[in-house]
Amino acid sequence: MIIETVKLTKLYRTGAGCREISLVVAEGQIFGLLGPNGAGKSTLVKMLVGLILPTSGEASLLGRPLGDVATRRSIGYLPENFRYHDWLSAREVLRFHAGLARMREAEGRIREVLDTAGLAAQADRKVGTFSKGMQQRLGLAAALLADPDLLFLDEPTSGPWIPSGAWRCGRS
Repeated sequence: MIIETVKLTKLYRTGAGCREISLVVAEGQIFGLLGPNGAGKSTLVKMLVGLILPTSGEASLLGRPLGDVATRRSIGYLPENFRYHDWLSAREVLRFHAGLARMREAEGRIREVLDTAGLAAQADRKVGTFSKGMQQRLGLAAALLADPDLLFLDEPTSGPWIPSGAWRCGRS
């Protein structure tokens, strides 16, 4: 299984979070979380990508326990709210992310994800000049940059950023 959770729970002092989430997502499936604001969708995603620790329960990603460092390198993540430095170009943002991912020879992959996200023509524009939709496209490019086996998109419909045409995730 690509994702498996058993009674995964996150409680805050306020009591909000998510409780006893059990699910299984198989390889090749596309899975979405639907629910009202405050239902715990983002909390669940943040636990799965390792940004917050669960209060209780168990989970595995790509067959490895939650928090496995090697597994984290195989995950792409586009958070609901993100912000890039306004003075950097789209290409510079992706070079920075490539460095964080310890990618070597990243320029070809940077060109590929800029094209996939529909930003090839804007690669050298400063991010501060981008619309919200263009910034979301850049976030998608950053999430896809290391060619992840598993991709998390938190609130993917909050803006017009999904490019036309097909895109893939995972090593081939």
